[in-house]
Amino acid sequence: MEQQIKTMEHEHAYQEEHSCGCGSGGCGSHGGNGGHSDLPIKFQILRAGDKVVELGSGTGNDCFAVSQIVGTEGNVVGVDTSEENISIARNFQDQLKISNVEFKSGKLENVPLPNDYADILYCNTAFNLYNDKQKIADEMYRVSNHNGLSCVTDFIVFHDIPEGLRKDAAKFADSISGAESPEKFMGYFRKTGFGNVDIIEINKVQFPDGVFEKHLDDEQIRQYNDVESDKGIFKVTLIAEKPTTCAPETCCCNHEKHLN
Repeated sequence: MEQQIKTMEHEHAYQEEHSCGCGSGGCGSHGGNGGHSDLPIKFQILRAGDKVVELGSGTGNDCFAVSQIVGTEGNVVGVDTSEENISIARNFQDQLKISNVEFKSGKLENVPLPNDYADILYCNTAFNLYNDKQKIADEMYRVSNHNGLSCVTDFIVFHDIPEGLRKDAAKFADSISGAESPEKFMGYFRKTGFGNVDIIEINKVQFPDGVFEKHLDDEQIRQYNDVESDKGIFKVTLIAEKPTTCAPETCCCNHEKHLN
């Protein structure tokens, strides 16, 4: 769980000028509630009747918020590896009497849902926790409907950071431990077949006093705290669109597409 961690707005070449750069069938064609701070609500990629899947749903808070937007004609499925989280989420669901949400226990490398199921998939600071990130991206592609969107928020670094800092930072947000370059982060989704892969929001992460001092000199600390510098740790949101049709090498049923 993230604790005492803040983000500062930071403009970079990867950030789009608009709130979403998803292309045809993307964010611009969906309605939503831009007043909510959680994903994927604030990027206005939801509409009534959508089938939505959250990977790494935890105790279900985001699923319950999304369920209010998709309405009774829509459906939300939360998938989590923790049986305890699933049990807590289901208890909350019973208390709230929400009927359009379902929670499934399962691995993100093998999502317990059929091909072409979801209009929207989202994953909030869980993607970096996995060693085989390509497999997670592949599963998101498989489960996503054609012209469906996948929305992923996690951490990246533009430059290598000291291993000790990486470990200490991960105490505040676990998935910082797996932070990679934006090219690698976006590459997983491009390789599996997604189109219109964009980082549409980027914020520099600010830590409590004392975290940087253990690992950086004064000039490095200044750069890590400077919103205009590419040195540091950044929290980003990526949105990718599954094409109308799949190429043979990216077909959802082609289980050997990344073995070579």
